[in-house]
Amino acid sequence: MSKLNKLLFSIALLFCMVAQAQPYFGTVDSVYSNTYKANRDIFVYLPKDVREGKDSAAKYPVLYVLDGGSHYLSVAGMVKELSEFSGNMMIPKMIVVCIPPYKRTNELTPYPIAKNKLMPYTKETGGADLFTRFLETDVFNYVASKYPVSNYRTLVGHSFGGIFALNVLAKHKYLFDNYIVIDPSTWYDDRKFSKQVLDSLSKNNYAGKSLFVGIANTTEIADTLIVKKETSMYSEHERSILAFCTGVRTIKNNGLRFYSKYYPDDDHSSVPTIATYDGLRTIFFKNRFSYAAVEAPSFKPATDIPLFFETQSKQLGYTILVPSDVLERCDAIYKRKRDLIRQKAVRDLYTSLYPEAAKKYIENDN
Repeated sequence: MSKLNKLLFSIALLFCMVAQAQPYFGTVDSVYSNTYKANRDIFVYLPKDVREGKDSAAKYPVLYVLDGGSHYLSVAGMVKELSEFSGNMMIPKMIVVCIPPYKRTNELTPYPIAKNKLMPYTKETGGADLFTRFLETDVFNYVASKYPVSNYRTLVGHSFGGIFALNVLAKHKYLFDNYIVIDPSTWYDDRKFSKQVLDSLSKNNYAGKSLFVGIANTTEIADTLIVKKETSMYSEHERSILAFCTGVRTIKNNGLRFYSKYYPDDDHSSVPTIATYDGLRTIFFKNRFSYAAVEAPSFKPATDIPLFFETQSKQLGYTILVPSDVLERCDAIYKRKRDLIRQKAVRDLYTSLYPEAAKKYIENDN
């Protein structure tokens, strides 16, 4: 098949898929904020299982994304691809909540400052504590009252959103389990803020917490060793992040799982998508269920399938039920192999966990 024919086939297939299924883009919910005494919009993406009422006992982790209006579609699509599409389980199925800031500079910066070398303009700053209260008391409570969520949360922040996330990690670490911090403005207040964060990381226990920092090439030099020797204000943004990451690595025995990645081919505006992807893949690197293992002669579905998700639950700190789609795929594998004994074991497990869904599945399969 020629490249042109392959392209035409792919386009035709895409149109068929679109025609057969109504695309889902999530919802916009209005949350009344007691903190701000006003309604605030949030964007919410739900996994397919939630939308269809499947696995009704399941609780889902929540991925909170700052700058929601800018990053919602890319992050929601990414979570779908990595957790649901064609049985993909690179990351857990999640509910995505994106929060658009109303006064971005104020709401995402940790404390008031006057003019700064990299912020010569005058804007109201220092509203992060109030915005944190809004998240904890208004958004968290609303989301928990309306959707099947667990207490396992991940926060994604870029630029000022990145230092907001670091401020939460330093002062309110209990709010989130994972922090994906993308090209953060660690130069804030001539690096005094980032030093405060490092001080908190050195004095407190962060066991069970993960921090991923994505660093863009904002100098166009693409050699961090050279960048670190720079002295110009033009390079201060990148230099401050590199210095912060070096500081985090020098801290020992605080329990924090720390990761960082440098992106030589991305600048401040292009890095959020790829860094969010890498952050999720890095934090949840043990999440993938192996269907190859299912086919091994030694695999015992009645015990090995639940054991995998029990182990995941212990590692991540919240209960993960065996997904019904995993059971259905295992059933299909054993049906194809004509392994009736292990197929029956899968169906018995399915029936014990989800009686109604299993009955419907088995009836449709017969």
